[in-house]
Amino acid sequence: MTLREAHESDLEFLQRLTQTPGWLANIGPRGTETREGALAYLERSFLTPYRTHGCGLWVIELDGVAAGLSGIVVRTGTEFPDLGYALLPEFEGRGIATLAGQRVLQWASESGRWTHLDAYTMPHNEASNNVLRRLGFQDLGIVHLEAFNGEASQHWRTGLVG
Repeated sequence: MTLREAHESDLEFLQRLTQTPGWLANIGPRGTETREGALAYLERSFLTPYRTHGCGLWVIELDGVAAGLSGIVVRTGTEFPDLGYALLPEFEGRGIATLAGQRVLQWASESGRWTHLDAYTMPHNEASNNVLRRLGFQDLGIVHLEAFNGEASQHWRTGLVG
């Protein structure tokens, strides 16, 4: 497994991932239906955070195939950045999100930039909630954040050893 920065050659993968039923139900639409929309999403959600924060969501590659995303999302209005992840359906249920999450947590810990990382899930998303439990996150309850249009989100937190 490799984690790498996204680039323009990932547009088709990003379009496919962001149109899956799991993404739409648990993360929401990102305007990636067209190539132009996917390019704007790449710039807004990947390239700008890489430049601004030195991190972001990274593409999970398995034997050269893009399988999903995992990384750190720095949001306005939250105390700590959060762990984000998503997989194409054919890669779900194989421990990939947990392994990628471990690598992201290791990177965050070694960077020494934060004392904690948060995570947010839809309360009904048991698969994601289980990943976070395996990664050592603690359930802090339901929050309603502007970053998620005020919708109910399960809030999780873990400490980083640095």
